[in-house]
Amino acid sequence: MNMLSNKLTPALDQARDRFQQMPQNDQRAIMALSVFMILVVFWFLIWKPLDDWADREYAELVLERETQSFLAANYNRASEAIKNQSAGPKKDAAVVISNSGRKAGLELTRVQPARQGVSVWLDEAPYQKLLNWLVQLHNREGLEVRQIRVERTDQVGMVKAFLRLAR
Repeated sequence: MNMLSNKLTPALDQARDRFQQMPQNDQRAIMALSVFMILVVFWFLIWKPLDDWADREYAELVLERETQSFLAANYNRASEAIKNQSAGPKKDAAVVISNSGRKAGLELTRVQPARQGVSVWLDEAPYQKLLNWLVQLHNREGLEVRQIRVERTDQVGMVKAFLRLAR
């Protein structure tokens, strides 16, 4: 520290002497410019980042409050829907898979119930139809793909697949 101040002292003394030798108007202009620069640096390095951060946090707080009020307002309705869904009779997964596969235009070679879910074989199926069917099974029936094996066939866009689906 002492070494640094020893090196800076002559430079500071020289700058102070040059400043004092300037005309009074130039001294005022440099002082005003210095104050302006300090304010600009404060604005861009401290105030603006803090203000942006505060705006983001406030927006997040508002979103969290809206979400909380929505959840509180709809809690009873959601719990009733869950009770009704679990209380209702569940359709046999193999039947649901067979029916929805037929509706989707897929020819299911074999559908076999098992302990871990339902195994499904398709010898030739259009890949896009297979994907759409899996999405519908997940969204409408709550069936998830537990295991999948897809192989290309000689025809473009056609696949051979094995699936294991479960709730």
